[in-house]
Amino acid sequence: MGFLDKAKAAANELAAKADTALASSGLGGPGGASGGDADKYLHDLGVLTYLELSGRPVPPGERDRVLGELRSLDDRGAIRSWALHTAPPPAPGAAGFPPPPGAASAPPAPGGASAPPPPGAGAPQPGPSTPPPPPPGPHGTPSPTGGGGAPTPPTPPTPPPAAPAGPAAPPPPPSWASSDG
Repeated sequence: MGFLDKAKAAANELAAKADTALASSGLGGPGGASGGDADKYLHDLGVLTYLELSGRPVPPGERDRVLGELRSLDDRGAIRSWALHTAPPPAPGAAGFPPPPGAASAPPAPGGASAPPPPGAGAPQPGPSTPPPPPPGPHGTPSPTGGGGAPTPPTPPTPPPAAPAGPAAPPPPPSWASSDG
């Protein structure tokens, strides 16, 4: 027996083992119920349901027969997927899809809660209002105690205004790059 004959015999044995394993698990194979059978029964159930809902006659007992087979296939795990094949895809930005580039952010969460800022957005800038100065002291100068009692802590300096969103001006050229001289 040559090498190719041995390889062919080994491949046939492997195929027979695979068929046996698939048939015993209920997932298909020769003589067993396969996913194709589940698809056929699901199609038949859809047809029977449509006939009933549209007021057309349905053969007696067919619905029970089809449901019984589907229950049997489901119990054996032979139905691979319960996904709808003709459902429209979700809208962009809905669950599972990121929003397109440049799109507006998602609407605020219910209850008025806001989402945290994205990473790198920095801390929120304080508003334009600053606390009022303390009331004047007895001689018209601001009182270090703020009107009586313990001294008030110094107010922190206000941060500089945010840079404009446009591109920044380039720095001046270095002194060695000038042609004067």
